[in-house]
Amino acid sequence: MRILLSIALAVLVACRPVVKHRGGPIDRPFTPVAPVASLAPVERIETPAPLVIPIDAPPVTSGRPKPRDFTAVVETVTRELQDAYFPYDRAELTPEALAALRHDAELLTPLLAEFPDAQVIVEGHCDERGSAEYNIALGDRRAQQAREVLTTLGLPASRLAPISYGNEQPQCETHAESCWRLNRRAHLAIRTAT
Repeated sequence: MRILLSIALAVLVACRPVVKHRGGPIDRPFTPVAPVASLAPVERIETPAPLVIPIDAPPVTSGRPKPRDFTAVVETVTRELQDAYFPYDRAELTPEALAALRHDAELLTPLLAEFPDAQVIVEGHCDERGSAEYNIALGDRRAQQAREVLTTLGLPASRLAPISYGNEQPQCETHAESCWRLNRRAHLAIRTAT
């Protein structure tokens, strides 16, 4: 560093201004402000390595994770949801149906926390046997029963909307018990409240 200062001083002396006077050029003497020996040594500053950001790196945010896309999250969760199946002409949940609703509640709890406008439609379905009016009433009891269980599992009742479809939206259309048992169900669908 001292060598650099000595070179800079020599350059300054060599480039000193020349004042013209009537009688010819007069050299002005150069007086440094502080003697070179009295200058404090300068510490060497390490230059940090350049920051390299890969092209496919996600954008940098302010410490918050980027919000997830509602539609993509709903598609993922919907694939994992399980229907709760009911016995013939009943609205009571079997142990298997309770296990399915417990599984669904675990999936829906973080989704409802992340998306405050999300709502869960609790659909009640029936098989094709019985009158339309009877099946609508039975589907409503099934939807209400599933909703009650989901609220006891921690989901907010205000975000669960029960609806009965009776036998109007069958999952299977074969006229046999193997198909009818698939239609006696509570099914969960996710949508936004707006």
